[in-house]
Amino acid sequence: MSDIIPYVPVMLDCRNQHCLIVGGGKVAERKARNLLQGGAIITLISPQLTLELQEQAQSDRIRWIARDYERGDVSCGAASSENGKRRYFLVHAATAQTEINRQVADEARYEGIPVNVADHHEASTFINPMVIRRGRLIASVTTSGAGPVVGRRLAGELDRHFGQEYETYIEFLYYLRHRIKETIQDHEQRRHLLEQASDLSILEEIRQGRFVWWDESRIEQWIAQHRGEIT
Repeated sequence: MSDIIPYVPVMLDCRNQHCLIVGGGKVAERKARNLLQGGAIITLISPQLTLELQEQAQSDRIRWIARDYERGDVSCGAASSENGKRRYFLVHAATAQTEINRQVADEARYEGIPVNVADHHEASTFINPMVIRRGRLIASVTTSGAGPVVGRRLAGELDRHFGQEYETYIEFLYYLRHRIKETIQDHEQRRHLLEQASDLSILEEIRQGRFVWWDESRIEQWIAQHRGEIT
């Protein structure tokens, strides 16, 4: 029987969500960096921090509880000025002590909170893939615990394939899609126009330095021209 864990890929909206990290080393630093990019509100429990995490705590980007983890830290939740304690959205167990990480994971599981265990992916209910970002484009890859070195190598290949031009390209498609949805009510016409938009040579124009962002009049003209192509 295969021991592959059948992970379900998802993208989480962590904006203004309270997340807990237990640990203050390099692993915790990476977890915090990722959550901050997602707009999360971070509480970090550790007696010591890396220099980067110290700077984030000093600038109030994270809330630092300067002590070791204690049982009940997960279940008591995050501080909230209006409603007492608020339940954590995600938990990261990222200390260098396997037993502490296990205790954090057990408590999170009991509370029904998704947890990632840095040194034991099998004990996690979610894992963090390798990620590259190009504005709205987010590409990720994971080896499901087979090896972070290979994962980083594969992520590097994605990074080289999806250059910076994709940020402008995806932003343009998002903008055009938004205008199509505002303008066209008929679902069949809307689907047709979105298919036509995906066939535009915008990406190549960006790569060649010839792309000029479409103004409202050009978008309206393009929509009027292509909406009538449905028979």
